[in-house]
Amino acid sequence: MAAGAEIELKFLFAERNSANIEALVSAVCAARQPAHQRLRAIYFDTLNLDLWKQGFTLRVRASGESHIQTVKRMTSSGIQRDEWEAETSQAQPDLDLIKNTPLARLTAKPSIGHALRPAFEMNIERSSYLLEAGGGVIEASFDRGVIEANGEKLGVRELELELKSGGRRALYNIARAFVSQAPLHPSLISKAERGHLLAKGALGRAAKSSKPRLGKDVTCGQAFQEICQTCLHDFHLNILVNILGLEKLDNAETVHQARVAIRRLRAVMALFKPLVFDIAYRKLRGELKWLARLLGAARDMDVLQANLPPRTTWAQADARDPTGYCEAGRLRARQAAVEALNSERGRILLLELAVWIEDGRWQSQPSSIVGEPIQSFAGLRLKKRHEKLVRQGAGVAHLAPRPRHKVRIKAKELRYMAEFFVDVPGAAKDRKRLKKLIDCCEKLQSALGAIRDAEAMAEFLESTVGINAAADCLAKTAILSSGQPRRAEDVAEKDLKKAVHAYSRLAAIEAF
Repeated sequence: MAAGAEIELKFLFAERNSANIEALVSAVCAARQPAHQRLRAIYFDTLNLDLWKQGFTLRVRASGESHIQTVKRMTSSGIQRDEWEAETSQAQPDLDLIKNTPLARLTAKPSIGHALRPAFEMNIERSSYLLEAGGGVIEASFDRGVIEANGEKLGVRELELELKSGGRRALYNIARAFVSQAPLHPSLISKAERGHLLAKGALGRAAKSSKPRLGKDVTCGQAFQEICQTCLHDFHLNILVNILGLEKLDNAETVHQARVAIRRLRAVMALFKPLVFDIAYRKLRGELKWLARLLGAARDMDVLQANLPPRTTWAQADARDPTGYCEAGRLRARQAAVEALNSERGRILLLELAVWIEDGRWQSQPSSIVGEPIQSFAGLRLKKRHEKLVRQGAGVAHLAPRPRHKVRIKAKELRYMAEFFVDVPGAAKDRKRLKKLIDCCEKLQSALGAIRDAEAMAEFLESTVGINAAADCLAKTAILSSGQPRRAEDVAEKDLKKAVHAYSRLAAIEAF
């Protein structure tokens, strides 16, 4: 099979914008006529998805009378994949054509090679334009069609910009021009991944955080890219339903996981700051903070609504029902987050993040340790973060709400940072201690979070609804547990004890 690297950026768009976007692209190609193709592709895998779990896809695509068998392998890059193609006379996989690819190691196993079966099918109408810009040649392909799996269908509306020749800067610049002029949404979720999600019945479900794949020989630069790509991919996966128009971020857990992905991305940027601080760093961090704040507001209102006690628990019979106020606030916060994701600012942010992670100036800065092994760098940075959290959290039981909340945020950040390296030998004294540190951070974060949620409830009821927080009513009731209200004072005392215990264990750990 012919080997090569596929370098491309993918964008999703709504059907209502299809004509305008194609007109924009065709105007750039100096009135050249596009090439049209009808593509039918069948993707193959085992019932256990052995290929996909190892980062491979295998498809046989029919175009006219011919068939092309393609193996693709995911990399830590967000825009580049390894690709092997060969002509074949059949619509089923030809394992002999795979022998010279990395996939051969898997398909040589009888339990895999003999178990390959159709996983899903794609039928695509493709219109392709060749664009010459900035010294490069880019193929812009409009794909419209459908993915079918297990009787379910998913529409495809995607623009692919593939670099055919020249430098990557030409690809980035044309992408920036298009995104700034049209509602094109950068996406790291390939059609193949959407097919697997559809086949599993998982499309639209909230996706929890993924583990970065970090080997023992990974360098600092490679580790940074892999972790960032993992976080960014998780984010794209959780906002995918909004972009596809399946729903409008109505799933509270989807909002939560999208927010977590952005928080984890901000955490890795903070951890690697000495390595990656360049001209773009500050702006990207600021834009991520803007997006995180909007998602955070939506998440906070979801939590508030979920924890409003029933009216029967109120002591004040004449108090106003807070349910309507909460629902209105939740919808406003959700709409603000959706508008941010769909805005030019939001789309440009996601594109610039992908470009910076892939080819940012941080990679070529003088005195950089980009190529050094990750273990020493990660260990030192985590140790400093641990020591700082211990200092900030001293006397946690007596801290005022604001500094206590900061301790919670720092505990969460350290937890995320440590989780990235839990499987990297040498990043800590041993894996057991690192996991213990993660556990302590999580428990400290959870205990302080329960207190914060109770305070937020009282603040909402007093400032928004007008219920006096000093009275022994709903405003003095904390988060519900098993459907039963608990007094805020009782919750605060219990959770403070948990926080103190978690902090004490955290301070005693010598993980680095």
